[in-house]
Amino acid sequence: MNSNFEGLKTEWEDGKKTIESQSGNFSDLHKMIKSKERENYFFYYGTITILLITLTAISLFFYYVAPVKQMLSRIGAGLMLLGLLFRIGIEIISIYKAKRINNTDSTLKTAENTISFHQFRKLIHQIVSPIIIALYTIGFYIITPEFSLHMQLWNIVLMDVSYVIIGVILFIVIRKGVKKEMRKLTDIVSLRNELIE
Repeated sequence: MNSNFEGLKTEWEDGKKTIESQSGNFSDLHKMIKSKERENYFFYYGTITILLITLTAISLFFYYVAPVKQMLSRIGAGLMLLGLLFRIGIEIISIYKAKRINNTDSTLKTAENTISFHQFRKLIHQIVSPIIIALYTIGFYIITPEFSLHMQLWNIVLMDVSYVIIGVILFIVIRKGVKKEMRKLTDIVSLRNELIE
């Protein structure tokens, strides 16, 4: 009888340790998820800030420094400005969607929402962003003929070449940030899946 009691007591203690270990694991996983989510929010807000500064600078440039008069140039300026506005809107929607992933929902539902958000961001980076960049670039080069009426040829060539060089540098920097964001989202999906198991 005494040995049965000792066996039950040992089982009880082992079970208690397992539960404490699992709850510690859940807590650690939850903290890691929160940390990665915070980093992604910082990325989204940073992107919005950079895009707003760019939008403001370009708007002021077209309004005060070089107001374009030809219809084609206005279309080009419009493509540039609308592309930036659209991208800002996408980042705002991303923040809204990310915040809608409710950690108090069932773990399975939260994991599904996280996977859905991951797919949304993937679509943005692989399809929507390249289209916006292409339209922005077309807009930039549509303005060039009107600028050539007021600037010397070497200035136009310098401006066009600079756009390509700056574009390549920005592409590398942005691509690095996007890869980092997608890696974090993949990690979050994996961590949430661990919570389900």
